[in-house]
Amino acid sequence: MRKLKLFIAGILICSGLLASEKEDIKFLDELFIQKKYSMALQESNNFLKKYPRSKYIKNIRIRMGQVYYVEGKYQEAINTLNNCLKDLKLNQNESNNIYLYLVKSYIGLKDFDTAIRGANLIVKTTPEGKNDYEEALLAIGKGYMDNKDYIRAQKELTNALTVQGKNYEDVVLNLALSAYNNSQYIKTIVYLDEYYRGGKVGGNKDLVNYLYGSSYYKTNETSKALEYFKKVKDNNSNSEYKTISVLTMIEIYLKQGNAREAENILSSLSSDPKLYNTALKSFGDFYLVRGSNEAALGYYNKISNKDIDVWYGIALSQYRLKDYKNSLDNFRKLYPTKYKNESIYYQLSIEYLNKNYKWVLNNKNLVTGLNLKRDEEIAINNLIGTSAFQEGDFKTAEEYYQKNYNISQTKESLYKLIVTLSKLKDKTKLDNLLKEYNLKYPTDQEYKKNITIITSDNLLGNGQGDKAIEIYKEYLTTNRDPEIVSRLIEVMIAQKKYGDVMQYLNIQEASLDNTYQKGIATMGMGKYDEAEMYFNQIINDSENQDKSLLEKAKYNLIKNYFLWERYQDAINSGETYISGDNLLGLEDVVDKVAISYFRLDNPEKAREYFEKLKLVSNMGDYAQFQIGETYYSEKKYKEAIDAYKVSAETSRNPEYKEKGLYWQISSLYLLKNTDEFTKKSKEFFTTYPNSRLKDNILLMEGELYGTQGNTDNSLKTYEKLYGETKDETLKEKSLMKIIELSQNAKDIKKEIEWINKITNDNKKSYYMAKHFQREKQAEEAKVEFEKLILTEDYKDFGSLGLGDYYYSKKDYPKAKGYYENILSLDNSAYKDRALYQVANIEKETGLTKEAVRNYTKLYVLYPTSEYALESKIRSAEGYETLNSFNDAIAQYDELLKTESKNKDYFLEKLIFLNLKIEKKDLAKVYYEELKRENLKLSEKYKDFFNGGENI
Repeated sequence: MRKLKLFIAGILICSGLLASEKEDIKFLDELFIQKKYSMALQESNNFLKKYPRSKYIKNIRIRMGQVYYVEGKYQEAINTLNNCLKDLKLNQNESNNIYLYLVKSYIGLKDFDTAIRGANLIVKTTPEGKNDYEEALLAIGKGYMDNKDYIRAQKELTNALTVQGKNYEDVVLNLALSAYNNSQYIKTIVYLDEYYRGGKVGGNKDLVNYLYGSSYYKTNETSKALEYFKKVKDNNSNSEYKTISVLTMIEIYLKQGNAREAENILSSLSSDPKLYNTALKSFGDFYLVRGSNEAALGYYNKISNKDIDVWYGIALSQYRLKDYKNSLDNFRKLYPTKYKNESIYYQLSIEYLNKNYKWVLNNKNLVTGLNLKRDEEIAINNLIGTSAFQEGDFKTAEEYYQKNYNISQTKESLYKLIVTLSKLKDKTKLDNLLKEYNLKYPTDQEYKKNITIITSDNLLGNGQGDKAIEIYKEYLTTNRDPEIVSRLIEVMIAQKKYGDVMQYLNIQEASLDNTYQKGIATMGMGKYDEAEMYFNQIINDSENQDKSLLEKAKYNLIKNYFLWERYQDAINSGETYISGDNLLGLEDVVDKVAISYFRLDNPEKAREYFEKLKLVSNMGDYAQFQIGETYYSEKKYKEAIDAYKVSAETSRNPEYKEKGLYWQISSLYLLKNTDEFTKKSKEFFTTYPNSRLKDNILLMEGELYGTQGNTDNSLKTYEKLYGETKDETLKEKSLMKIIELSQNAKDIKKEIEWINKITNDNKKSYYMAKHFQREKQAEEAKVEFEKLILTEDYKDFGSLGLGDYYYSKKDYPKAKGYYENILSLDNSAYKDRALYQVANIEKETGLTKEAVRNYTKLYVLYPTSEYALESKIRSAEGYETLNSFNDAIAQYDELLKTESKNKDYFLEKLIFLNLKIEKKDLAKVYYEELKRENLKLSEKYKDFFNGGENI
């Protein structure tokens, strides 16, 4: 949304205007403020004609140009603003601002070269000019980003970065965006870090946290990514980034196999039906992509408001689950949608899989006129070609396979053509294609066997038996294939090559041992479906008498399912294995069954198998600790404590003894059981004095005592942590906690003692100044404030302190100078306070008009400030002092409508002022309201409305 800087804001405070001109100006202002731009432009033109000598002509003409830009009428904006440059006498700031809007307008027309020339016309010798130049470069950078030209965007934004004006943080944020859009994720993180240091995150918090999360995710730092996505999720806003962040969190957890966390997120969205449905679709899409079609279908079916994308997911899941009837119905329904291409493909595919090849061939014209992508066209041509092949219509098959080969001359498309031509007995074409294959793919193994058979058959058909034998022999020099051996033997017998036949008869056939080795290898390569096939071949071979090989195949099939994350299959196979007489890797199988139950959110069954695993001597410690982990993950902390206690007291493995005691302590902390927590912590410190977990326990202890109001013990704990930890972050955190607790306990001596331990001199001065303020030691605080105004981080705090110091001494010029220092800063948390004090000083020194302006500025710019209400009241009082009674009445009337407190005061003011300007009827309205609010207080005005005199 473009923002417009209004040039006539606050103009009605000025005097000296004709009443009609004043009203017209006010009307114009309101039109612009209320963004009624079309009418505002029309009224501006009327004003220019009506008051050709008005001193506000310049501002109105400039503002018209700006509004044309805001309305997206870029050429009108350019014409208007260029005429301003030509016709008007402008100061430097006005010229710069016009060039800025010209730059933005040319960007709107995508004329970046002219925009850049315009930016270079801005005079940068003043702070305002510097800021306008920076804003212009920022706008050009954004324009390039909108144009997806991220390299040029970064160039212009980098130039803007060197200016370091008031838009510095916005420049940095847009550099982060351009880097992100250009897939420069490390660079994105660097810019975001810089943006955070600027302290201007505010309304961009969701965007910034999303960019952090997404950049870390793209660089495979998923734990950091989750941290930032969670910040967006937990924010109360309904930004687009919340939806994307939630969906990405689900995707990460699902990829990690952490279905429990993903489901937890899903459950938390139930109160937001739209986001809940979107998340369900994300689950469905995730499982669909990974081939878990039943799970995908389950999530799709839960969606209450299904759009065509969901129906596509349902149809595709059903297709993969071989529910062809329902899948076909749904794909037919998708025919008139954006999924028309997919609808046709899967209709053809399902009919093909149903072996309804005639239907495929009869409906092949469905694809006529479709605007297909390259891959879609290839897939459909394959279906039609293969259906024709199955129906024996080899000419049609050749036609469609030839189409694919013309689109993409791949090995597969060439192979299909060769096979089809072998059926057509077109020996000339076939011979040419076989030569092409051997020339292009001399080392291919995928189709080499079938090509060898086709080549040999073609040679035999041409009466070249010897050449056919040589082709088979050449193949067997690198591939021991029994089918090829069999075919070679047949050809050699036919050619009466008996001497050679015996040599190949002695070649060994493939064995179950070879099959087992294939299973091990494919499992190691992550080809779990192939591994499953090989292991099942051995298991299902009724003639296999090798019990050892059978046991190895069963054991490795369980491992394969576990690695494949098919946990239910791992459980089923594992339980069968355990109940049999198998011994190989038995403890590993029990462990995998237990973990599989745990990952399927069945902790009770997991514990049942961990209990069994405890019976194995070398696994007992591990199993006992895992039992504790299952309870902890369920947040059953009392049961977890009992399980961890067994680990801590009985484990022979030192690792599980230490971890068992530590997690007991962590569970006690979560239960807020202070006595047991303290007891177990002391035991841990005594038993494991050098443990790396010690700091974490001290931190928990300090926080636990703090939440229970036990300041003394909390202090002691943080002091111990400060003295013992080697982690600088924890040391700093504990120091700040000690100072905070000392302040709360009003232990001045301890507070000073620990403030003096702060190593950063500026930070130390800051805390000392706050201490002296609390103790009302003004002179001592002043010394610290004078140090702080020389620093970058605490300049505003120091200036505020010195301003308050001199204000209390009634040295208003000095006080005002320090307050104005704060107002000159780009960012400060104290700007509202400083502005309020400047207005108070102006009020005290008789500068009423200036005071009214600054009170007004305060409540407009900082509407939630603690000083906003008082500023509204004081601005109304200022209008009274200036005899601007109408403005005062308007202000008190607004306060009466918006504020619940002080209503009596506002009503009295409105009665008094309306009587003052002889609006007795209106005064009486407020008088009647005062009677309802406070009858006793209204008595003093009774005579004015019963024949008495006006004030």
